[in-house]
Amino acid sequence: MYYLLNKLNLKGDRTIWAIVFILTIISILVVYSIEGTRPTLIHLRNIIIGLFCMYFVHKLKFKYFSKLSLVSMFISILLLIFVYFIGREINGATRWIVLGGLSFQPSDFSKLVLLIFVSRQISKYREYLHEWKGILWYVLAPTSLICFLILPSNFSTAALTFLNVIILMFFAKIHYKFLFGVIIFAFSASSFIYLAGKHVPVFQDTIPRSLTWVSRVDSYFSPQNDYDKNQGYQLNEAKILIYDGKLIGQGAGKKNPGNFLYSESSDFVIASIINQYGSILGGVILLFLYLLFFYRSIIVAHNTDSMFGMLMVSSLSFSILMQAMINISMPFGILPVTGQTLPLISK
Repeated sequence: MYYLLNKLNLKGDRTIWAIVFILTIISILVVYSIEGTRPTLIHLRNIIIGLFCMYFVHKLKFKYFSKLSLVSMFISILLLIFVYFIGREINGATRWIVLGGLSFQPSDFSKLVLLIFVSRQISKYREYLHEWKGILWYVLAPTSLICFLILPSNFSTAALTFLNVIILMFFAKIHYKFLFGVIIFAFSASSFIYLAGKHVPVFQDTIPRSLTWVSRVDSYFSPQNDYDKNQGYQLNEAKILIYDGKLIGQGAGKKNPGNFLYSESSDFVIASIINQYGSILGGVILLFLYLLFFYRSIIVAHNTDSMFGMLMVSSLSFSILMQAMINISMPFGILPVTGQTLPLISK
């Protein structure tokens, strides 16, 4: 693996590059075993495009991302607005834009751009962040705007994005009183959205997806009362796959033919991985790869002289780790079903 990396003349941490290639290989194998040849070829095309973009981006000096984040924030806002008018509806949510046969979610692009932009704001306006006025203007205002635009179609991504910004503030050593205030605000806003989605018809009509959010939360706390196709049923089928996999798995491409799990190659891909490769190879080792990725990223951040670079690396790598932990936790019933994919693996 490291010989190949040397041949490609890749810069940066070789361990991180190795983990990226290992995870993409796992992704190809799992998607092929679940969906067959043609979907895998399309998936492989997307992976190649993604790796090409990675290669191009990693050639840029990180200092350029500070200025690029300003332009990218503007583009993100436009895309998040346009998706409601020109977006394609998939699985009951209008969150996809299709260009030339390729589809992407502007929310995924926006959450990365926001972390880079807030890293810039904190490093550039550090002296103004000792009072609420500075926190509100330089951190919470752009964060709230992006999360507000993401919210109607994807609550979990909006919530995860806001949480990642809170973690970024922690990395930046923002005073604890501001952190607690932001956490209280986030909890209050989430509670309001849940209660409004459950009891306020006007809110339900305005944001139809709120009924899905309420259903996911309710099924998490009362799983025995919810076995519909979208929530409780899905979780139950995922648990069956995990149980059948045991320690060593049933083997690549093999699974119980009576099991019907929707989003098996995306949202619930970890259940299929454990079913085929077992809890040790498909669970523990996979989790270790994500933790190793974050550990190596923190080393990179620690060796960066720039505060902007340190915050950008720390926040982006943690966002990938957090999304992986959420996805891995879902099939076990540890966290509610969110629709968050497994980074570098999910189709």
